Amino acid sequence: MATFFETVTAAIRDFELNGFDSVERLTYWTDLIRRAAIDSLVPESVLNEELNRTLGGIYKRLVDDGQILKTHQGVARFTVERLKPKLRAELDRRRMVSRNLIKLNREEMIEKTTRRFAGWASSVPAGGSRAVETKDVKDNIRKALTSMPFEERRCVIDQSHKFTAALNEIIATDGGALAMRWNSMWRRPGYAARPDHKERDQKIYLLRNSWAKEKGLVKPGPTGYYDDITSVGQEVSCSCFATWLYALRDLPGDMLTKKGEESLAEARSKIAAMR
Repeated sequence: MATFFETVTAAIRDFELNGFDSVERLTYWTDLIRRAAIDSLVPESVLNEELNRTLGGIYKRLVDDGQILKTHQGVARFTVERLKPKLRAELDRRRMVSRNLIKLNREEMIEKTTRRFAGWASSVPAGGSRAVETKDVKDNIRKALTSMPFEERRCVIDQSHKFTAALNEIIATDGGALAMRWNSMWRRPGYAARPDHKERDQKIYLLRNSWAKEKGLVKPGPTGYYDDITSVGQEVSCSCFATWLYALRDLPGDMLTKKGEESLAEARSKIAAMR
């Protein structure tokens, strides 16, 4: 079978010689280009296997091997064990979402490729044209598909980060976190940080339904609640991450109520007495 590039070259040559003289000619080549484009891509089954290995590896490292506890100081191992059904469900959900994204991206890129060809081919007058800039036409038609491997790799990386962020948020919410500190990657060379994410860097956001909030020990500071903004990793290609805070002493003073200040002072007195 002809490769995708050979098929595009032959199609351009045919229209260069004959032009758009019938819908049948256009349909014939559009169908051939679509099939050649599909055949040129890595099979979806192979990509899904890679996706399963990547997300499964993250789950094993963080959950089964307990590495997630390194970013949740004070959370016990049995809490992770108790949450495994919820964490596993997140793995299954992320696998399904990622597979659907890859499938939709492929369909979109293939349709974009055939639309570009059809748009160009239908503009060539019947009888052909010597004014066709073959290289420019080829590059334009092939552009969407040649970016596909990069887009698919980026999708896997993005979904991996989203999955990691989701696992951490489940542990934090059920493990008793009070707030989170936003960490932006804006200092990383080549990273295109969103301006609002850079602005959030190192700021602390209160969790709305924490045990300390229910007891009246904490209140939102100038930055407000975490659920009032987009979560880390929520937006496309966002590599920001959260540091989860579990103790009153980790919060800035303007996030403690009077009752919270008294509770913290009492705890410190007890610790001093024990020493």
